Amino acid sequence: MATVQPPRCAVLHTPAWPITAAILHEPETFGPTQPLAVFHAQRVLSCSPLAWREGVRPGQRRRQAQGACPHLVIVPYNGDRDARMYEPVVQSIGTLVPLIDVENPGSLLLATRGPSRYVGGDDALAVRLLALAREGLSHASHGLDVDEIMTAGGGLGVGIADGRVAATLAARSSSRRGEPVVIQPGMQATAEFLAPYAVKVLTAVAGCSADLVDLLERLGLRQLGDIARLSVTDLVGRFGAIGETLHRLASGTDDTPPSTIPPPPDLTMARVFDDPLSQLDMLVFAAKALTDELGGYFHERGQVCTRVQVEAESEHGESSQRVWYRAEGMRSSTLLDRVRWQLDGWINGAEPPTAGVTLLRVTPIDIRSDAGTQVGFWGGRSEADDNATRAITRVIGLLGPQSVTVASWRGGRDPREVYEMMCYADIGSADSGGVGQQLVLRPDDDADTAEWPGSLPAPAPAVVHHQPLLVEVVDTHGRAVAVNGRGLMSATPETLVQRGHSYRIAAWAGPWPVDERWWDHRARRAARFQLVIEQPNGQCAYLAEVAAGQWWLTAEYA
Repeated sequence: MATVQPPRCAVLHTPAWPITAAILHEPETFGPTQPLAVFHAQRVLSCSPLAWREGVRPGQRRRQAQGACPHLVIVPYNGDRDARMYEPVVQSIGTLVPLIDVENPGSLLLATRGPSRYVGGDDALAVRLLALAREGLSHASHGLDVDEIMTAGGGLGVGIADGRVAATLAARSSSRRGEPVVIQPGMQATAEFLAPYAVKVLTAVAGCSADLVDLLERLGLRQLGDIARLSVTDLVGRFGAIGETLHRLASGTDDTPPSTIPPPPDLTMARVFDDPLSQLDMLVFAAKALTDELGGYFHERGQVCTRVQVEAESEHGESSQRVWYRAEGMRSSTLLDRVRWQLDGWINGAEPPTAGVTLLRVTPIDIRSDAGTQVGFWGGRSEADDNATRAITRVIGLLGPQSVTVASWRGGRDPREVYEMMCYADIGSADSGGVGQQLVLRPDDDADTAEWPGSLPAPAPAVVHHQPLLVEVVDTHGRAVAVNGRGLMSATPETLVQRGHSYRIAAWAGPWPVDERWWDHRARRAARFQLVIEQPNGQCAYLAEVAAGQWWLTAEYA
């Protein structure tokens, strides 16, 4: 096998950029001295060093994270916010290097050949990149301490090495050490640097599946050096074509897939607007037509785009140009996410264009064959699912990414908290290595997720009121029924009064005391009851709650 010397690359990386973006965006709500964690689909996406020291880890469920750190401050996931807050950093780096690969907000890559010669070597380039990144952060910091902000985001690392994988790992190491990491050029130096890393890093830095990593570990190949010491023939014989890729990644010879296909010269998709557009929603809607056309082109040919360049130009000649990369490939929806992030960061950033946008261009740079997906014989994805996805995507293109929501199970004691509404556009679009991308339709059967202490027994209520209904519950003498701090009732409930109408209580069960969040301002004490009410059209069962002397109907049973 002919080896190819990978290009010399520099990577600028912030481990927990969503934390940094939240502090920059809402400094009055989130502070660098708080233990912060970003949650997406009820799992920790990233956390600050303070939260890490308390035992919070990416991938944990919300209950596990709050159990480890009761005073944890929850930061909602917002991909648009992360991209918009990262734009000043990209623009600052762009003053030195015009063409930059942005894989995700918080991580960017650039070729070092020209810039390194210009500033006087790789070491000088690493220091210059850190200075430019700090300068970009200072423009968006609103007077906050840049060092504190960087620390809350896990630090800022710069790594320079041969190839994307080695440079990314060097940058991650740099953020932990607090100083740039520069690997000497050459395949041997790169291989020695990669050898001690666990194979798990391939999921985050090379897009390898978790199943492949699990198989490697079960076969005893726990480090990249274990893979590099094997021959390519043995790896191909055991894993097929992916075995050759694994050997290249582990040995540091080349991290570019050999199956990359040069895109046709006429594949660039562009849209010229006679009337300049200044509204983000209208631009994203126009971009959707371009990304859908590209996605259809690749789908018909069994290909997928891994690197794309997005350009936008205003009526006054101002421009925004970015190169986006994703090892797993980008479908039409993923391409649209990148275009929206870039336009949002440009239009709503610190230096927006002074006129409307007149040109939008999307150019594929790297294309490779799509490995595809083997569909099972029973169950799984169907044609109806694909039709629904297309319809939902159409609605999102018309009304915006927040227009379509779906219910996702997250667990809890209160029926109003068991499910949450998630934006459909966020599902599967967060490039976080599989963390925080699940839509949970119902709880798993394992005890960790199915049973919540203090939760209601089955069956669950059929209707949950978003706003509970205020009622009165009285005894035989017309006095309000109360529950004291020990969970004891003042009298037997006999009548329910709602909007001036009285209904006899035929049966009841309870009380079940609930004492939640005693450690913060969201503390709540209540007692729940199940009530069967006599009504003109028959008996109806309700879930009632008494808190602070007030009775509420929170749900109805079928």
